[in-house]
Amino acid sequence: MADIVVETGAGLSSATSYCSEDDADSYHENRLHSTVWTGASSDDKEAALVWATRLLDEQVVWNGFKKTSAQALAWPRSYVYDREGYLVSSSIVPTAVKNATAELARYLISSDRTSETNADLAGFKSLKVGPLEMTLDKSSKLPTIPKSVWSMISVYGINMRRRKKTLVRM
Repeated sequence: MADIVVETGAGLSSATSYCSEDDADSYHENRLHSTVWTGASSDDKEAALVWATRLLDEQVVWNGFKKTSAQALAWPRSYVYDREGYLVSSSIVPTAVKNATAELARYLISSDRTSETNADLAGFKSLKVGPLEMTLDKSSKLPTIPKSVWSMISVYGINMRRRKKTLVRM
């Protein structure tokens, strides 16, 4: 895999990730259940970081506005506030966004959260062969972005899938 291009806060037109492999390694260093990450190859880590960044940008309606129209990723942004109400600099990617990228990348290495169902029973609670009996498991699909990741970034945007659609008449 080609080297990833990490967004520095400059609004790079070639950026592919919010988090570098080294930063992700540091993030996972003192966490439980990090063996999936630490045991992965460098290529897998980079691919997961790029994929995590793409998923975050696809699944989150970020607050504020992109710094420039030419930047490849959603961050850096203007007019975004942190949990305490302070304006976030438009020349950074917040640490919480970087950490969320690293956390989601770990999840992506351990399981394909974008697949239609968990692979165990392929979407079934139970499966019996004769005489054929199947019970669907509607909860078998993992959320694309886990709650632990959402909690890190919730101040910066909302889940695109949970956004209420309203009709605005002018």
